[in-house]
Amino acid sequence: MSRWRRNRVAALSACLILLGGCASAQQNAPEDGAGAAGERTVVSTSVAICEILDELGYEQVIGVPETENALPERYQGVETVGAPMNPDLEIIKGLDPDLVLSPQTLEASLAEGYQAAGITSAFLDLSSVEGMYAAITSLGEYLGCQDEAARLNWEYESSLQRYQSQGSERVDVLLLMAFPDGFYLVATENSYVGNLVKLAGGENVYGSQYRGDENGFANINPEDMIQRDPDHILVFAHYAQEDAFQYMQSEFAQNGTWQHFAAVREGNVAYLPSEYFGMSASLDWTQALEYLAPILGEGQG
Repeated sequence: MSRWRRNRVAALSACLILLGGCASAQQNAPEDGAGAAGERTVVSTSVAICEILDELGYEQVIGVPETENALPERYQGVETVGAPMNPDLEIIKGLDPDLVLSPQTLEASLAEGYQAAGITSAFLDLSSVEGMYAAITSLGEYLGCQDEAARLNWEYESSLQRYQSQGSERVDVLLLMAFPDGFYLVATENSYVGNLVKLAGGENVYGSQYRGDENGFANINPEDMIQRDPDHILVFAHYAQEDAFQYMQSEFAQNGTWQHFAAVREGNVAYLPSEYFGMSASLDWTQALEYLAPILGEGQG
């Protein structure tokens, strides 16, 4: 390997180590890897990551996910690389990006495929608002957007201080992620929506002592949930929101077990829109807190 190529690979490895502070990185780049910061080509497989890159003002995005959601205008017309949960590796290889960015929630299902295809990837920690802004800081360093990253972090700190200063009384919350297939999982505090509930003043009845799976979700029997007697039950959809919510509405109405929950009997069940409440953190987190505030406030006093 020539000295020039060794230097390029070393530079890429250093950047991925930096990203590794808030993400996992697969260091399997071809020998003529990344260019200088600001010139590195990036594929994003996530709408949330596209929005972050847009706020960083980054132009060298050469691949974006197929999605029904609106992508930033900056990336209109950029080649699509397949669905977020199942990106097309052949398309990505053809684009030959310096780095592919995906959410850490998908690392278990995507990392092996990226590595086998020789694609350099990093998985950003979007499981919490704090993790997202740590990822933004690292991306700013890697992409040469330090000033934009610093601005976003300043806005984050300012918003966080405002919400934390409200000092509202905490209420107990059972958080459920519904699937249209006809089942649900409990979302612990270690999930992104669990993190939002905590920031909004809710006390997850399955708090930090319940780790759940790698994404913060757990399959828990109803008898255990009844014992925790939540003030509110909040439901969000993993995907196909309308069908997922219809399933949970039918479950609450027809399964007598749920009548043991005071929250169900008293109508303290709320359905959270996928626009703000999903698997990965997004820059809409303040709107999500505004949405939660009146719901959780009803349980206080």
